[in-house]
Amino acid sequence: MEVEKYKLNIEREFVRTNSKNEIIDDKFPEVFGDKKKNNFITSDDENKIFKIITPKENNIYDAYDKLEEITNVVIEELYKLNQNIWPFYTYKTSTEQIKLYTNINFSLNKSYCEEQNLNFKNIDELYSKIKTSIEKNYNIINKIVGDFKIDLNKNGIKISNIKVDSSSKCGITLDTLKIFLVILFSGLEEKHISSLDEEIELLKKVNKKYYLKADEVLENIKQYKDSTDKLDKDEIKKIIEKYKEEGHNSRYCLQNYKKLVSESVVIIKDAISRGIDYEILNEAKSIVKFKIGDKSEFVIEGNKTDRDSYIFPIITDDKYIAKQIMKENGLNVPKAILLKKSMDKNDIEFILQPFFDSKLVVKPRNTNYGIGITVFSQNASKEQILKAIEYAFKFDDNVLIEEYIKGMEYRFLVIDGKCLSICHRRVASVVGDGKSTIKQLIEEKNKEPWHYLTATPVKMDEPVVEFLKLQGYDFETVLPKDKRVFLRTNSNCSTGGESIDMTDKIPDYFKKVAEKAAKAFNAKICGVDIIIDDFNKKDYAIIEINDNPGYSINEWPYEGRGQKIGIAILELLDLI
Repeated sequence: MEVEKYKLNIEREFVRTNSKNEIIDDKFPEVFGDKKKNNFITSDDENKIFKIITPKENNIYDAYDKLEEITNVVIEELYKLNQNIWPFYTYKTSTEQIKLYTNINFSLNKSYCEEQNLNFKNIDELYSKIKTSIEKNYNIINKIVGDFKIDLNKNGIKISNIKVDSSSKCGITLDTLKIFLVILFSGLEEKHISSLDEEIELLKKVNKKYYLKADEVLENIKQYKDSTDKLDKDEIKKIIEKYKEEGHNSRYCLQNYKKLVSESVVIIKDAISRGIDYEILNEAKSIVKFKIGDKSEFVIEGNKTDRDSYIFPIITDDKYIAKQIMKENGLNVPKAILLKKSMDKNDIEFILQPFFDSKLVVKPRNTNYGIGITVFSQNASKEQILKAIEYAFKFDDNVLIEEYIKGMEYRFLVIDGKCLSICHRRVASVVGDGKSTIKQLIEEKNKEPWHYLTATPVKMDEPVVEFLKLQGYDFETVLPKDKRVFLRTNSNCSTGGESIDMTDKIPDYFKKVAEKAAKAFNAKICGVDIIIDDFNKKDYAIIEINDNPGYSINEWPYEGRGQKIGIAILELLDLI
């Protein structure tokens, strides 16, 4: 196993401005918690100069990745407050000129130094030699990267006073970071340089010797430019808007981990906002380790933790057993019968007789994300019901037939016994523009950031075909302008439904019902799906409890303000 060469972290200063580019120095934003405890985002005593600080990483790529993700979170949270990051080196007020810098903290791995047979009595002596060597060549080096300071600190070397570079949203480019890394390692050579060309040749030699992977940057180093930020008002506005848009458009994803489920992205971004470090151990399975100080916790898919028992998801996957448990705990659930695939066809038809020409729901016994479910909100014929059962049997050997409950369906999210969020999942739909077909409208909707980045596209499967047919439409139908057409009967966001935040609109009585349902399973993180027809009455029916609730729709609703679910889970894990 290769010994890690070094550790490095980045600090970047900025000030906040409003839409008129006036500086903001009011209270520290609540979304970032206590600035004295936040390891990633803090400010000076006057809340004028802010600082983004990355955790120490074993390479510049991971450090820069963290810098970008923290920057994106800051931009998005300030966006919600109608504030911006000022992305330039200087900010002038009527009374002062504020200068903003980026700093690099660097330390060598002692084992690596020993492996390289570097001559030193102790690591502090080696840092002193590196500092002295770089200072000897300062007048040449600063022609490449501009002015900077180099100092020793408690754990290594600090390069400071690097001008914030407006050519990067992060205040420094990855190329500049690579150059400084090679400069730091060049200090190990203790060689005096007399010209720029000689310095560049030394950097290339150092890059190759220590395998620093900066070849391309060093080949083009003479084209490197230090940003001076001499821009007119229109150019300043253009850059601010560009970075604001980039940060906002990244709100549903991590730049280098596009396979993570949305819930993992939610909790990582909330962790970043509070200065909690994270490590993605398995992107494909969305396994993430969170760490603050000496404490660490593992979270799978954003909501699977060791706080819930291992049998909870097994029980809730079985919709029939889950209903029985809720019923035994005094909760209202729809009446249901269970069909088995092994049953004789005639027996199935006999059992189903009371349901013919009535409203009902057909679903696999074990299902998630609305897969295999057909809802008949109007009286269904024998033929339609049998077809829906045949479809459900494709996903399970057992199928539930439930009574149809009139009303709207709401997802209640319960964390550690408290209902924190409620959203209504509007059934997948499209709105006509008078010229596009339903298929074209669906394709356009799937390009929207909410659908595309949260991986909740509107599906065009068999239930959609059948539901459109019931309404007299097909995929080639051109809808009149402003005509909304619903595409299916189930409202799951995984099949294209859209969430609307209802937390402040639904009476507390129903929130208590959801909390009681969670308690029946001793669940720490769960979603409770409840149908309610009238908020003024106490009638309801719980149609499902979900161990994997897909809470990104609660934190990032299609409509509404959303709730900080990731923060609540981090609190449950005692990380906040």
